[in-house]
Amino acid sequence: MDIGFVYTGERRFENIGKENHKQLFNALSEFTAFNIYDECKDDRSNDEFTLSAPNQIWDFYKALPKVKEQIVIRMRTDIWFAKSSIPHVINEILTTQQGKRDFTLIGSELFRHYNNEYDTYDLPEFIVGHKSEKAKVKTADFITVVNRKVLRPEKDIYKWLKTEYSKSGNRLWQRIRNGSGKFSFGQIYLIRANYRPENLTDEYMGLQFARGYGPKTAVAQKYYEQHFSSNNT
Repeated sequence: MDIGFVYTGERRFENIGKENHKQLFNALSEFTAFNIYDECKDDRSNDEFTLSAPNQIWDFYKALPKVKEQIVIRMRTDIWFAKSSIPHVINEILTTQQGKRDFTLIGSELFRHYNNEYDTYDLPEFIVGHKSEKAKVKTADFITVVNRKVLRPEKDIYKWLKTEYSKSGNRLWQRIRNGSGKFSFGQIYLIRANYRPENLTDEYMGLQFARGYGPKTAVAQKYYEQHFSSNNT
């Protein structure tokens, strides 16, 4: 099955992010061909909804007609892949291409997984109209790897989002699929600022990502501070 990456959402720290993403694309190209689409928006003036997560999901659905491939991978411009995460992300993509899985959400988690290279879990059961419809498990939400065949119809998604009051992507993205799926946490960060070139290292980016959440991620910050210090002595 063919693979198409699509960038959606706002253009945040695009130059830094896309330069980092070349590591993923170069490594993946050794295994399979793929196309890359840019469907980002320049601002939020035409957003359909008020809350962030519903808009992120709707941005993805609006971009789907431009992507011709069966396997679609939603990307953000502000993602930073640590080197350790790339083989795992490639494995997730190839597993989907081989038909062994249809839906995966990938990201990070700073309370129990900050010091783990990569962990994968089953998504909770999801049935529209059933009590399982209200997601109770927080998942990853930076990247979506999906076989189109399991996506819920656009009209159903729009109807749902119109009445959705959660702004949490890590609760909502899992609800766009039918059937089973996985979610994974790894050393993947969100870029927080236009950092100087000398600071564009995995250790520095991980530390700044954790700091962005304030005191509640103090333990993770300490972990990344130790790694940053040990790599800069």
